[in-house]
Amino acid sequence: MLEIKKTAIALDEMSMNLKKHWFLGLISFSMLLFWCCSSLAQETKGPKIVLKERTFDFKKVREGEVISHTFAVRNEGDHVLEIIRVKPG
Repeated sequence: MLEIKKTAIALDEMSMNLKKHWFLGLISFSMLLFWCCSSLAQETKGPKIVLKERTFDFKKVREGEVISHTFAVRNEGDHVLEIIRVKPG
């Protein structure tokens, strides 16, 4: 009877160790996957336009009134940004 209890305890310990190793393996794999994806996401290829504001509301404008607004444009990419066309809305 004592031998059966020792065997059952040993099997329970082996099962716990297996669960721990499986869990640690899963955590390690998840961290590796996250690291790979984040390093790929940080790679910038080509120009990347960044605007502080995408629209501007002039409110009411009288006919014939000259109005203007300056948009700040920044290139956060690793190539030259060329603005070929601007379309007012």
